[in-house]
Amino acid sequence: MTETNGARTTADDICAALREQISAGRLAPNSRVTEQGLAEEFGTSRTPVREAMRLLVAEGFLSFKPNSGSFVRSWSGEEIEEIFNIRLIVESDIAAEAARSITPEELAQMQKYQAGMESLGVALDERGVSQTSHLNREFHKLISQASRRPRLVKMLEDAVKVPIVQSTFSRYSAAELQRSHHHHRELIDAFRAGNPDWARAVMQCHICSAREVMRRNRRKEG
Repeated sequence: MTETNGARTTADDICAALREQISAGRLAPNSRVTEQGLAEEFGTSRTPVREAMRLLVAEGFLSFKPNSGSFVRSWSGEEIEEIFNIRLIVESDIAAEAARSITPEELAQMQKYQAGMESLGVALDERGVSQTSHLNREFHKLISQASRRPRLVKMLEDAVKVPIVQSTFSRYSAAELQRSHHHHRELIDAFRAGNPDWARAVMQCHICSAREVMRRNRRKEG
């Protein structure tokens, strides 16, 4: 392995660890992160840390402020509303398209992801939140893949910021998580039936429910 590839791998590892810390709330919004501090934490040089921080800024996990440094990004209520409104339109269309073209293999994999989420239970600890976020991300990515609509998927990827979606699970009550699982199971049923209208309606309900969790927590925090 070349030094460049080694640095790239290390940067990916750092990215993964920081994504998990931010999504689980261990790094709070507006917390400052430094190259030196991360290099010491991960036992590496500043080069892969710098690359990891650049990637996390691009993904929306961090923000860079000239003359101040890098911080865990915070999101305004207006930004969060806008992102969920875009998801409501675009991701619902993607679900409808997926119902028309999903393969049996993709459907089987989707069921495995959902079974994995439910096996973690509804009283999630920090590790459970991280694992649920990962499996949920893979579940929704598979729906996007099954839609066979790359332009719609690109539109969704450009508009939706991963940190907001991932952090949702740290705010769910047990009942809200059970409801999310129910939505996923019903989506699978709609895909199995090849019913686009059903899939669209369930995805709309799923996203509206997640948006309401974010609204409720903003009211508490505000």
